[in-house]
Amino acid sequence: MRKCFVILFVCLLFGCQQGQPEGATLEPLSNSANNTQKNVIVIVIDSMTQTLIEKGIEQNSLPALSYLIQNGRVYHDLVAPFPSMSVTIESSLITGTSPRNHQIPGLVWYDPAGDVIVDYGSTFAKMWKLGLNDSLMNSIVHLNTNHLSPNTETIYEALNKKGYSSGSINMIMYRGETTHPINMPNYVNNLLHLPEKLETRGPDLLTYGQVVQPKIIQKKSLDDHLYQRFGFNDSFSADVTASLIKEKQQPQFLMVFFPTFDKEAHYNGPLSFEHFAKVDRHLQTIFQAYNSWDEALEENIFVVMGDHGQDSLKEKAEEAAIELEPLLKPFQVAPLMDEPSSGDIVIANNHRSAYLYKTNPNISFHDIAGLLSEDYRIDHLAWINDNELLLYQKGKKDVLHVRKGGDWSDSYEQTWSIEGNEQIAGIKLNHEDATIQYGEYPDIFHQLFEALSSHSESMIVTAKPGYTLKSEGAPVHNQGGEHGGLHKNDTITSIVIAGTDKPLPERRIQALKEYFLSFYD
Repeated sequence: MRKCFVILFVCLLFGCQQGQPEGATLEPLSNSANNTQKNVIVIVIDSMTQTLIEKGIEQNSLPALSYLIQNGRVYHDLVAPFPSMSVTIESSLITGTSPRNHQIPGLVWYDPAGDVIVDYGSTFAKMWKLGLNDSLMNSIVHLNTNHLSPNTETIYEALNKKGYSSGSINMIMYRGETTHPINMPNYVNNLLHLPEKLETRGPDLLTYGQVVQPKIIQKKSLDDHLYQRFGFNDSFSADVTASLIKEKQQPQFLMVFFPTFDKEAHYNGPLSFEHFAKVDRHLQTIFQAYNSWDEALEENIFVVMGDHGQDSLKEKAEEAAIELEPLLKPFQVAPLMDEPSSGDIVIANNHRSAYLYKTNPNISFHDIAGLLSEDYRIDHLAWINDNELLLYQKGKKDVLHVRKGGDWSDSYEQTWSIEGNEQIAGIKLNHEDATIQYGEYPDIFHQLFEALSSHSESMIVTAKPGYTLKSEGAPVHNQGGEHGGLHKNDTITSIVIAGTDKPLPERRIQALKEYFLSFYD
């Protein structure tokens, strides 16, 4: 029975995707400007999109979000980095950089130096085969302390230098200047033989489900039991935030993660309006910690944002799932319990996209592309050769060649050299002013270049809308929703900003760190 609890704990811990010293309280850092400075609360709602917001407002089921929009601004064109997985997106959010700089390639990636597949929490079956100890340590320790590049500064580290206090509640990425102990349940430690002392680095206040609970909430009755995902839920995130506010322990900058709707969308589809309406109730919990909603907005800048979208998958699993291994024959993919390099190709599956690595020197990415292009459900194939992005799309002639720098500029002031069939990228080229207009794949060149430059040599394969990639241990949410891809269904989300007159000049998640820091100028 105890082993079952350990398995469930690890599943729920990873599926959401640590801490304030036990008994400690938050001590705001000294800063002469802090007395008059508005606090900032950033709430990240997993898989929030424009359609959900607009339909909810129309149905009068989102009073809290409606209030913020009426008293602020809403943007429905916020672009996530690629692959559109929360761990990579949050890394860009807190560092203000893309995967090439922060070096978190995705939820799953391959490390050729150690000949291991790194998985931060896709499915239990996969984690079991890769090793629960390694998967757990990667998620709760190495992700923030070792894997996130030390050469990138997080927003928490930047605020610490400025003299402002900060906090994180249930966010996956949180690296800061304060060392926190990680308090795993004893039955987990005993079964998995974890080190006696586990630590991580985070902001001044760090809460992560039941694993880390600051003194302010330790004696409170919160939704952190087994059947409530050990605290990895919206109710817990909202109640902790409300407790901090009521007890005057609110840090000057706070990021809060609401993970629940993402799971509802996976199983019920990305347009599950009745499930999204529940999210608003948790926003109301935070507002009600003040004497009035107006007071909440007078004292805070509120940012409520999504991290990515979700694509609706086909109804039948056999149609929705693109089985990669049969397509790659005669090349071999090693089983997860074997060394990855014992096969010809390694698959790092990020659901609607995947990294492919060739461990056999006698094959090329062109060989792999020729095999995968046989399936009509495959969308893009991309890799870098001699600093040039090669981009292929099923059904389109030729290969698109793209280099950084050149005569063509886009809305993000990036310039590109483009040769070949531009329809492959879904773009329109305006020859009068040499500008690029993106379509179904916002920021496609930057997204692919950065992902392919984030770690070792690899190739990217993506699925068309309605489909997902299947490999050993990967989930298939047919009839539901999925993300991880390059299409706008995966990468476009919304952001609501209230309590400030500052507009958001650049609508990419990697630009938000500097925007947030501008509140403290």
